[in-house]
Amino acid sequence: MAFEVYRPRSSRENVVALTKHHIRIGGKLVDKLGGNRVEVAFDREKNKLRIKGVRDNGMMLNKNKIGARGIFKYFDIENKKGNYPAEYNEKENAIFVDLNQSK
Repeated sequence: MAFEVYRPRSSRENVVALTKHHIRIGGKLVDKLGGNRVEVAFDREKNKLRIKGVRDNGMMLNKNKIGARGIFKYFDIENKKGNYPAEYNEKENAIFVDLNQSK
């Protein structure tokens, strides 16, 4: 039997995690949004989630989490739990999460 080494990931990585009730954003990405309110959108064709920083309205970002049960139901992505690679687009002040590529 071969041994597999555990290497902890930094919470600062460009990763977004979908859990049962939340969307959890890596610390480095949260810092780039520059606020505590976000707008969440979903592109069904590309299977991508967009988390955009907004000044007014939007959902509260509590440290690095967004309460997301309603989001998961609305977009019918309740079965997409796990970690996904994400990238920040400075021009749009948004994080794009590709739900086709689980980490």
